[in-house]
Amino acid sequence: MGNVKPAIGGLVATLLLWKPTIVVFFPGFIYTSDLTSVFLIDGCIGCTTQTVFVFCLIEILVACVMLKSFVLPWFFGDGRWSAYDNLKRQKMVGFFIKIIVRFGCLAQILILVTPWFSMHDGLFAKFNMKKAFQQLVQDRTTITCADAGMSISAAVALRAWTFTRDDMMAVMAWELAFIPDLPLDAWLHHLFVILGVVLGSDPQVLGGNSTLQPLIDAIAFILVLGAAFAALVEAAVLMYHFSAPNAALQAKWMIVSMAIQASLVVIFFVGFPVTVVLMHLNTFGGLAIGFIVVLIFLAAVEVRMLIVKWAIVKSARKKALKAQRQAAADPLTAPVNESEPAAPEKTTEFNHDLVAEAESMRAQSSDGSAPIELGNEA
Repeated sequence: MGNVKPAIGGLVATLLLWKPTIVVFFPGFIYTSDLTSVFLIDGCIGCTTQTVFVFCLIEILVACVMLKSFVLPWFFGDGRWSAYDNLKRQKMVGFFIKIIVRFGCLAQILILVTPWFSMHDGLFAKFNMKKAFQQLVQDRTTITCADAGMSISAAVALRAWTFTRDDMMAVMAWELAFIPDLPLDAWLHHLFVILGVVLGSDPQVLGGNSTLQPLIDAIAFILVLGAAFAALVEAAVLMYHFSAPNAALQAKWMIVSMAIQASLVVIFFVGFPVTVVLMHLNTFGGLAIGFIVVLIFLAAVEVRMLIVKWAIVKSARKKALKAQRQAAADPLTAPVNESEPAAPEKTTEFNHDLVAEAESMRAQSSDGSAPIELGNEA
């Protein structure tokens, strides 16, 4: 019976977080397959994006309670979970929530939305929601998804894009409220992404140039896809913390996180979005400068995180080498073999703030004497 509640809680939490992913693959289950009854400006959903966002947020809130109360104490064991203070438990819950949500969003984007993306034409260029809204304002004519010539697969893809977008924004807003002690750069990053994607994808804002909307959606699509792939980054960081006190293994997991994150920055936060802007420079006009500035800021935040992660890697390697030297000098008093870590030390940190994590790792790797150098590393 001891495993029943955690199993049920984990299943319920996962199903809630993957609910938008599950329902979008079954048209007619919750959202109608009758395209004459839904409108293009509402994403063929049958409700506004406000309702979608609220449902996503409620699902995250309930899943958070299930994970924190039943699943994670069982997953890590009472001793390990008790070793974390309340803030560290919040951050652990945050990692699990974000990883599960992002994997669900990634499935929707790769399977359903990506076929409707084009570097040349943008996202859903044939089904322009801003143009449909302009027609509503000018001619008082509403365009149903059937009027727009959409197939059920196109409607499902448009719904998936709306669900993915709102789900990613909901999890970022939830994280800021659930963990208010996040560092300033994390706050700025989340706020920029939320405001940028929401304002950029709303067909009723940013002027009346309907030609621009598919291109703006294309940039939002690239950023959201990169954020979804960041589940791999979060998973590697989670394994870094879970591997404590094995400093050598921690360094390896942090390097994995860095490699994935650097690839995402180059491809999704710089390469593709800047290419879209430059390809359509005449269409974007003055907005091109604004997009470039936002992209530079997002990339700068990610690069700063990479620099701090590299400091963590170097400190973890120093800590591992220090333990090896202690073991060679005095095997009887040396720490437990780091290739077989047991439960983590109670002093092990679990910082979402990577700067604090770097300082903690640096302190643990130093014994007060001159720092240990590893080869020719800078």
